Amino acid sequence: MIRRVLLAAVLAATGLVAVTSSPAQAHDVCFIDRYCSTTYYSDSALTVAVGGKLEDCGRGPFYWGEWGPYESYFEAGC
Repeated sequence: MIRRVLLAAVLAATGLVAVTSSPAQAHDVCFIDRYCSTTYYSDSALTVAVGGKLEDCGRGPFYWGEWGPYESYFEAGC
């Protein structure tokens, strides 16, 4: 009985982590009239930037650092 409870707790915790911290999702396209910036991080709290990609109004893409499992994405008009 205790094993079942522990197994259920572990599975529930794993599911919670999977829902709250999702890995990076690649953005397919940044249109020519847009400024797009993607920053990659090594942790789910987005505190340690390890790389990024910049597309500046039809110029680029410019890459720096390395890819990380978590990202933040920003897009704006030119």
